Amino acid sequence: MSKMRKALLNCQMTDAVMIEEGIEVRQSYCLPADFIGFSGHFPGHPIVPAVVQIFMAQLLAEQHLPPVAVISCVERSKFHRQLKPNDIIDVRCKRKQVRGKTVIDARLEVDEELVASFWLVIDVGVVA
Repeated sequence: MSKMRKALLNCQMTDAVMIEEGIEVRQSYCLPADFIGFSGHFPGHPIVPAVVQIFMAQLLAEQHLPPVAVISCVERSKFHRQLKPNDIIDVRCKRKQVRGKTVIDARLEVDEELVASFWLVIDVGVVA
């Protein structure tokens, strides 16, 4: 298990909540100031890197919306504001079909404010 995966699992604040079985799930995370993802991003002003935000959604989807085989790309990504240490981040993932593609529609919110959204495009023909 990667250090980042293990660190994110330790930052899960709540159990995952299935909104629609096998289709939509949500879970909250809180990344402390000493979280590994803040290393070097940025000294004296830590913010959650976009790659960590994407990985949070991927991890949630892999755990609760299988099969998530291989993510072929990220589409429609929008990062609206910076996430800082100790923000309570609500991650929501919804599996859907869009123009013949299987995607995980991910949304990250803090205090019900949208902070990031993106699609994880799943290559269903490839097994991780």
